[in-house]
Amino acid sequence: MTEKSKNLKHIKIEGFKSIAKLDLPMENINILIGANGAGKTNLISLFTFLSHLSQGKLKNYVLSEGGAERFFHFGTRHTSQMMFDLKVGVNGYHVEFLPNLDDDTLVFSKEYCTITTSSRQWSLYPKKGESGFVSGEQADSEPVKKYTQEFLEKCRVYHFHDTSNQARFKKTNKLVNDYYLEKDAANIAPFLYYLKTSEREHYQQIVSATQTVAPFFHDFYLQPSGEEGDENILLRWVHTEHDTPFSANVLSDGTARFICLATLFLQPASDRPDTIILDEPELGLHPAALAVLADIIQVASRETQVICSTQSVEFANFFAPEDFIVVDAEEGVSTFRRLEKESLEQWLEEYGMGDIWAKNLIGGRPAW
Repeated sequence: MTEKSKNLKHIKIEGFKSIAKLDLPMENINILIGANGAGKTNLISLFTFLSHLSQGKLKNYVLSEGGAERFFHFGTRHTSQMMFDLKVGVNGYHVEFLPNLDDDTLVFSKEYCTITTSSRQWSLYPKKGESGFVSGEQADSEPVKKYTQEFLEKCRVYHFHDTSNQARFKKTNKLVNDYYLEKDAANIAPFLYYLKTSEREHYQQIVSATQTVAPFFHDFYLQPSGEEGDENILLRWVHTEHDTPFSANVLSDGTARFICLATLFLQPASDRPDTIILDEPELGLHPAALAVLADIIQVASRETQVICSTQSVEFANFFAPEDFIVVDAEEGVSTFRRLEKESLEQWLEEYGMGDIWAKNLIGGRPAW
């Protein structure tokens, strides 16, 4: 595989939720497998944390999640410091927190960026509980700061679990909201319209992928309405046997989720985040759709890093051993271990990785 310059190459964590200590190399594809409660979601949630941090929204996010106490491993009586260290391309980001016991908030005790061509730590200057990315204080190196901040801002954790009639992507949206695909695909209609009018090849790839898993699907019907400059658009689609457009509400849950996933991965690489993060993308998908999704992910990973968790044996069967990170938990402490192909070659002659996992040959299964 080729490697993008802004891939997340390495991650270290100390004292975060169920993760007492983590030191993990990252690859183009990173699939977290493990039992319920092992800690997969806690690692995924780190990227939501970092996204809020980079945008100056950390204080409100921490409060909305129940306060700083929830973030420290086994609470602040057990853990007095929390640390993250990321290597992104040639740059790095390091941050440490202490708890403010008076108001249950986080206190930045250290924050800096690095670059591989120098041993220097380029300090940021956090202020009033927000990162030095947004504090208004001059960083030691504005270019180094900007590079890392741009990566963290795009660390959106995508999830398309809500397919009810009240799902945001089924609602009318402003046509101008086509800047990027939102984390719950709320703006998928204007985003698809942008692709149809400006990136036709990628739009057609999304249509073709949807037709593969839903043969009755002919095309999207994307017709703006309203006055010029203030137009609205609604996600609708056309059946192969009917001319009248249907609402997205009559799509099955699996088809609706697949459309969101296909749009995420098949948009132009220049529009995609450098790292795409997903929590259980297999939910509601037919095995045939899982095969198509796995193929799409593998192709996209040549240019875009993918981090996702899964509980699906069927989905896991489509990937190679080196794509997996096995997550286990012992006495409430999460451990993360990347697999190596050599130790599994004999089993791989007859079984896929999902089957090997189901047979409890690599860990990541409930301790009965």
